[in-house]
Amino acid sequence: MSTSDLLVTPAQRDRAVEILKEMYADGRLDHMEFDLRLEKALKARTRAELNSTFDGLVARPVPTFAPAAFTRPAPIQQYQGDGRGMGTVAHWLGYPTFFVGPAIVVATTGQKNPAVRRHAVEALNFQLTAVGAFAALGILTGFTHGFLGFLFPILGILWFLLTGIGGLATAATGKFRYPFTLRLIK
Repeated sequence: MSTSDLLVTPAQRDRAVEILKEMYADGRLDHMEFDLRLEKALKARTRAELNSTFDGLVARPVPTFAPAAFTRPAPIQQYQGDGRGMGTVAHWLGYPTFFVGPAIVVATTGQKNPAVRRHAVEALNFQLTAVGAFAALGILTGFTHGFLGFLFPILGILWFLLTGIGGLATAATGKFRYPFTLRLIK
């Protein structure tokens, strides 16, 4: 069975009608030809019939756009859940690995599920911000000859608490954004 024998969907017919209307508005069709092609498009049952509506008007493949009548329907992917489980893992991977664990989740599971990607990117951005804050504090401590060293434990406790809260909030509600975070990764 060739693709030209496949039945068209109402959405494909609607898209073909939209294209015909655009061509009529551009002056590529006169009123009588527009009516004939419109009727042909609305009565089309197969892709071959719908494609014949455009005979003499467009080259195949269509160079600037691909109306639904000329393409195969995209596979529908449905994601179960809102990614809270793997999102929680992405947040808590910050404990042993800092930004490496969330980055791995973004690169693997995050490519398949947008909800997991959202959580993992948030965790990754927070961990990158924390590493940057520790590095900046280290440099400032060196310049001040150790005077700012007392801020390391405070920053460490803040990092530890926020990483845990991020994982718990993601597990409970599925929505969490860290405060004081540079969102470098989108």
